[in-house]
Amino acid sequence: MDPKLLERYRSSSGAAAYRRKYERTWTRRLSNRRELSIVDRALDRAGARGRILDCPCGAGRLTPTLLLYADHVTCADISEAMVEEARSALAPIEQAERVDFVVAPASALPFEDDAFDTAVCHRLIHHMAERQERADVLAEMARVAGRRVILSFSDDSTWKGRSQRRRGVARKRHALMPEDLYAEARAQGLEPMGTPLRLNGLFSLVAVAVFAVAGADA
Repeated sequence: MDPKLLERYRSSSGAAAYRRKYERTWTRRLSNRRELSIVDRALDRAGARGRILDCPCGAGRLTPTLLLYADHVTCADISEAMVEEARSALAPIEQAERVDFVVAPASALPFEDDAFDTAVCHRLIHHMAERQERADVLAEMARVAGRRVILSFSDDSTWKGRSQRRRGVARKRHALMPEDLYAEARAQGLEPMGTPLRLNGLFSLVAVAVFAVAGADA
């Protein structure tokens, strides 16, 4: 992960800016609604229930959607400043007592094996250009999730992805073909459930994949 990006993410000013990011313009708000809809569909596909991990939780943007399926949500993030933003953002919601917060990296989580029914890892993998870095996160998600893992990624098979490759566009995010992500996930004991759910293949690379943990009950 880019050290400069991580430094900004971990700062108080960066966390505050990230919290406001998806509300700045009507296009951002529309994109946010569509993205939350995809996460909702992924949770439904996964049959998510019980305890759910939201890691990285950022400013808590996904948590209200996760609470539609979970008895309890644990918000974890490497950034203490971001966790505080999430705590502040989620405090007024009706289900706030069903949420707890932990400062920890996605590659080294302080939870027991199978601590959660479902682990959700959103908006992280596309920052990781190194396969081993992704493998560490995938392995940790598979370890703490009892049944399912939901993972977002930048989908290089979309129209936008193909167009960028043809034009040689310099990217800020690392994109993967779904079959490559699936191969990496299988190496960590995760089996894909269906094709990726895409935000908008014409204008966005964002996609969400659902995985079953090897040996888990349906």
